[in-house]
Amino acid sequence: MDVIKQLLFNMLIIITPVMAYHVFWAERNYSMNQSAKYRNVAVPAAVTALLCMLYPFQFANGFLYDFRFIPLSICILYAGLLPALGVAAVIIVYRFYLGGSPEALILSVVLIGLLILLVHLAKPYIIGRDRIRGTAAACIVGLITGIFSTVFSCAAFLLVGIPLNASFWMYFGLYSLLYACTFAFAVYVIEQMIINANKRNHNQQVDKMNVLSDLAASFAHEIRNPMTVARGFMQILKQPDISEDKRNLYTSMVVEEIDKAQSIVNDYLAFAKPQLEAIELVDAKALIQQALQSIEPYAKLCRVEVETELEDKMIISANKEKFVQCMVHLFKNGIEAMPGGGRLRIIGTVQSRSVCIDIIDHGVGMTPEEIRRLGTPFYSTRDKGTGLGMMVTFRVIQTIRGKIDVTSEVGKGTCFSLMIPTLHTTSYH
Repeated sequence: MDVIKQLLFNMLIIITPVMAYHVFWAERNYSMNQSAKYRNVAVPAAVTALLCMLYPFQFANGFLYDFRFIPLSICILYAGLLPALGVAAVIIVYRFYLGGSPEALILSVVLIGLLILLVHLAKPYIIGRDRIRGTAAACIVGLITGIFSTVFSCAAFLLVGIPLNASFWMYFGLYSLLYACTFAFAVYVIEQMIINANKRNHNQQVDKMNVLSDLAASFAHEIRNPMTVARGFMQILKQPDISEDKRNLYTSMVVEEIDKAQSIVNDYLAFAKPQLEAIELVDAKALIQQALQSIEPYAKLCRVEVETELEDKMIISANKEKFVQCMVHLFKNGIEAMPGGGRLRIIGTVQSRSVCIDIIDHGVGMTPEEIRRLGTPFYSTRDKGTGLGMMVTFRVIQTIRGKIDVTSEVGKGTCFSLMIPTLHTTSYH
């Protein structure tokens, strides 16, 4: 039972770093140079080999066995020969430190050399092929390695005069089988994780292209509308018999449509380049009041009463114009969510190290799916909306390290909660 326990424990030592590597470090490799990537494979392989050697099974005096060669083989497959030689050197140095019979030490070094040659020659059959075939090839290499270990151990035992009994063959048969299974399983897991990472990267690229296509199509559509209208008025202005009053009216309409097009372009630029110029410490209360002044006529027209509860010294770091633009858009959203009129509440408080701004309406509300899609390119809950305003709002708040939480219930209303970093309250006094 001790033999089985030690071998199974070696299996656990091998598999755990493989899992941990792909969970914590594999994604970082895409931004690293080649030498750093190889180092990130070689160092865990060397550590894993040492851990295996710390918990060996001593079959006879001076003869220690474990799965130290599996991390070495993985390093050969996924990092190359040069990093693998470094791992081999670590194994050899520690093996000499452990001591033992000279025959065992010499045979161990020779076995490492044969293993490096074997895995290097088998690499094209394991890596870059069908995952099942690669795993089968890894299993065969593992069995051959187990056979090599058995042959070398048999020779070493005969050299020092240790008899070969039934327990010797039983142990090395079990050792070879578990070694092959562990090596094959490790290769299978690594290959599957590589496939998953490649699929994930491919899907991300596809998503980016889809978003880019949506952006281009929506931009063309939004710009075409005011340009078409402006072109029509310009054609009318060419007529010689048009009156001066109509000429002035049509000219003002052309300017208005061009302003709409410019506004759309500005929204796109704000989304594409969210860096906020002229960021400074500002009082959010004053900016909210400024936004309310600009939206007040629209609120009265829609029969919406606006109530405010704003604390003093709501200091945040932001661009004034962009922040006011965000507030205007959120207030307008709240007003339009109450087509029959109602009450819009704006509550501003300082909580710990954040300024919290709640914008509460008692309108139509949103479903969880609608909430989830808020801020995505060109999604709007209004029939005539483009979604640009909400998209820009989310981007600007994100840029100043804030976040927006939305809670809503259909038929009862919606609350937009903005949490924006601020100075600590004690620093105001």
